[in-house]
Amino acid sequence: MSTHAQATPPPARLALLGLYPAAYRSSHGEEIAAVFAESVQDGDRRTVLREWTALAAHAVRLRTRLSSRDPAGRVLAGAAPFTLAGGAALATVHLVMSLFLTVPRVDLFSPNATATAVVGAVQTAPWILALVLAALGRWGHARLLVLAGVLAGAGAPAAFLVYPSGAFLQYVFLLPLWLLLAGPVLIAPPDAVDRSARGRTGAALAAVAVALPMTALVLRWPWAGPGDFSEPVFSDSLQTLLDVSTAWPALVMTIAYLVQLAAARPDRLRAAGAALAVLPWTAMLAPPYYWAPPIGFAELARDAGVVAAFLAVATALAALRRTRATTPEPVEPA
Repeated sequence: MSTHAQATPPPARLALLGLYPAAYRSSHGEEIAAVFAESVQDGDRRTVLREWTALAAHAVRLRTRLSSRDPAGRVLAGAAPFTLAGGAALATVHLVMSLFLTVPRVDLFSPNATATAVVGAVQTAPWILALVLAALGRWGHARLLVLAGVLAGAGAPAAFLVYPSGAFLQYVFLLPLWLLLAGPVLIAPPDAVDRSARGRTGAALAAVAVALPMTALVLRWPWAGPGDFSEPVFSDSLQTLLDVSTAWPALVMTIAYLVQLAAARPDRLRAAGAALAVLPWTAMLAPPYYWAPPIGFAELARDAGVVAAFLAVATALAALRRTRATTPEPVEPA
């Protein structure tokens, strides 16, 4: 046995076993201890730390009733791929802006285009890489990258206090939304997340469906020149279309919910999770910057009404489809 494994406390005396509910610990404590001992045997520090973390996370999920055996855990697991998809889509839009549209961002934030692009990439790239890894079935690594993205987003305003560059504040208003999107990814029990090829493809397609129109609109926007803060004037019909476009992410996620619920044999808890993934998009983001969620009560109430209507219509359509699928066709008399 290696030095690292020898330094590990004997499983029977693992303090983390106390995190488990008493009944579960009484029934499975010896088994947990044995599995832990086998996992860290001949392991390096990294392996030991990973196993300790996994043990603590499992215990906390059981204690808080957020495990894969609990309805709340399964709902969060249903939401996690789609909140990751939404966060990655939004990150893609902003990464494109940081890399290819530096002029409007520099005007508003920092005279240093490189700093703006680098700070933006540090906060957005982890989300995009997380979606790629999740699509490849590496959910554990995806969660770590989402955590890195959240920490980068939270650390940027703190860095502003040390080095007052406006580049650190470019996503400060989006941090609450990204926290909402990260929550299910970080909290959901990994063993309940849909890692099937179909599930991974569905989440990736949802991200692409959100990101493509928003990115295209950003790239086609009639940006003003450097130092010119005048806003473009659109016709009433085009302005209405732009206003409606703010509901696009919520609509895409509602369609994902409809697909889940209208399946031949739907997992209702997983479908409820997909519905949960729609709710953060009550904070509808307007073009061209997509960084200022509505803060007025009237705007939030209006957006909440739109989201509720989307979910109600999707639920009704799924129910109608199931009714038609189970209703036998009338037999014509001979």
